[in-house]
Amino acid sequence: MGMAIIIGKTDNLRAFEFFNIVNKSSSSLKLKNYYTEIKIIGDSLILKIDSISEPQLIDMFSYTDSVMYATKFILKPSDTIIFEIKNKRIHIKGEKANEHNFYSNLKDSTPNYMLNSYKGNIMEYKSRVDSIYNKKVDFFNRYIKRLNITSKSFIKYIESDLKYWHIFELTNPRTKKTKNSIYLVDPDGLIPIIQKEYSTGEKLFSIKNYLGNITVDDFKDESHLNMLSYKAALPTLIRCHFETSDYPRYTKEKLLAEKAVIEYNFNEEIKEYTLASLIATYHDKGFGYSKESASFFKNIINEYSKQYPDSQYTKDIQGFIDDIGYFELKLPESALNTKLLNKYGDTLTLGEIFSGSNKRIKVIDFWASWCPPCIDEIKKEKDFKDALSIEGNVEWIYLSIDKDIEKWLKKSKELEKFLNVKNQYLVLEGTNSKLGKFFKVNWIPRYVILNKENEIILNNAPRPSDTQIFKQIIDNIK
Repeated sequence: MGMAIIIGKTDNLRAFEFFNIVNKSSSSLKLKNYYTEIKIIGDSLILKIDSISEPQLIDMFSYTDSVMYATKFILKPSDTIIFEIKNKRIHIKGEKANEHNFYSNLKDSTPNYMLNSYKGNIMEYKSRVDSIYNKKVDFFNRYIKRLNITSKSFIKYIESDLKYWHIFELTNPRTKKTKNSIYLVDPDGLIPIIQKEYSTGEKLFSIKNYLGNITVDDFKDESHLNMLSYKAALPTLIRCHFETSDYPRYTKEKLLAEKAVIEYNFNEEIKEYTLASLIATYHDKGFGYSKESASFFKNIINEYSKQYPDSQYTKDIQGFIDDIGYFELKLPESALNTKLLNKYGDTLTLGEIFSGSNKRIKVIDFWASWCPPCIDEIKKEKDFKDALSIEGNVEWIYLSIDKDIEKWLKKSKELEKFLNVKNQYLVLEGTNSKLGKFFKVNWIPRYVILNKENEIILNNAPRPSDTQIFKQIIDNIK
């Protein structure tokens, strides 16, 4: 174990006001702030990190009104990192500066995977991904040769990291475009795209030709668990390559099949992470929306918790049991009496809204005018939502947690062709309301599904744009 110290100077003091670092090698399913103590003295920052036992991949970032500063580097036990924020860049100095600045130089000198999107032909997408990977590998080889970097641990780490990110990009095609022309990965990975593109049967898809000769043995080095790239690539690879059954996605049978692959092939350390990741993925996809699956899923989580009682992953997934506990649970009177404001200035309660939607399934969408993902989701799949309203007897209820009424009204006006005019409201007191506290609305967008009797089916449902899974949930509500 060792303590690491990070020391920085800046020509823009506001950069230190919003300074943070995240450990991307964390033994947690959630990215967290990663420091023990931070001090800002004049134009200098001193940050201490306790108890580092192995190399960690660190994201260091800050922002001001007009500039985003970001870099990442490998932090080792007892390291002292000295950096400078100047001319809109973060530059690391010192003896190992060439190693610590590698990722920044790689980003500046090679194409960005996040600008590379799937355009309807998966093999053409693969060709572009392979090209980007080859350019990154070529840059790395020239970089270590030009700067005479001989550290075997550094070279091994980067080679593996680049390889795993390449696999991740292949198994998670980028399909979702943001306002900044950055593409996000498809939430379901490769399989739905292959099924759609090769549905006619006129041509066959070979996963081996697509991924290359990747085997389970390529993922058996537990030391790679300190790489985010490894932890990102392995779960999807299990789902689309190592597990070969034809069971439908996100079903009990598929979960057990994937679980069996993990338990048969990997040692305890890798199983500890990968099983937790499997549970988290199924939870995110809304698994547990029936009495049978809720009980089954709770048993899976409890089984994991008994097997790994001291794991950070256990702490991360224990909260899922609370979500399952909401199944067919009635909203308390305090939540039903939460005051809402409609766009005409009238105040009413959630209970009054429900009384006007008797015998309909209800989907509550918690959102806010300042939340880009919320707005992006509201705009998506309007035809799908309209069809569910008619065919699935679904009532969509949009609840904003905005604090500023005028901003809510303005954004609602901009979105009026997507929002249900009848069922959009502002939650008075927002997340501090009885409704907000009952559902623990600590993040948005957030979706809650209730059945026709106003019993909670899912406290944390998948996004409606995940149409196949979302419709499956609605279809199974009696």
